[in-house]
Amino acid sequence: MIGRLRAGVIGINARKRLVIAQRQKGATKMTNEQTKEFVMDTWTALAKGDFDAALENLSDNVTWLVPGSLPNISGLKRGKQEVNDFMAGVLSMFPEGLQSEIRRTYCDGSTVIAEVSNRGNLRTGKFYENEYCYVFELEEGKIRRIRHCFDTQKLKEILFS
Repeated sequence: MIGRLRAGVIGINARKRLVIAQRQKGATKMTNEQTKEFVMDTWTALAKGDFDAALENLSDNVTWLVPGSLPNISGLKRGKQEVNDFMAGVLSMFPEGLQSEIRRTYCDGSTVIAEVSNRGNLRTGKFYENEYCYVFELEEGKIRRIRHCFDTQKLKEILFS
C-alpha cells in the first residue's frame, strides 16, 4: 500500500474541512494532535501523488531543503511548483509506487518531526529502502518549510551504481 499510515488518522478531506472551519471561526491555532494529523495527511497525499490535495496545505512560499549533492535531487526547492516537480520526479523513479510509512511523529507548536520509512522498487529493478527524518514548519495553518535528513550515500549508491 502506498502512503501507509497507522489506523485512526482522518482523511485529507476531513482535515481540510477542519482547517477551513477553524479559519472561518477566526481560530488559527491547531492542537498538537491536529497539527500532526494535518502534516501526516499532507505527506500521505504527496507520497501517493495526490499533488492537488497536498499542495493546498502548503504555503505559496513553501521551501523544501534536501541535503547532499545528488544531481536533480539535492538542493532547495522554492514554491509549490518546484515541490510538485520534485515529488513528481521522485515518484517517477518508482513505477510500482513508493511505500511511505510514517513510524512516529512529534509536535511542538507549529513544528512537526516525522520519522518515515520509504521503500520501493526503482525503474532500474533495484530495491530502495531508507529511513528519513522530516521537519515540517507551519505558518498560518499551512506548511511553510520542509527539510529532511537521510542517508544520502545509500541513495547515491543505489541510484548511480
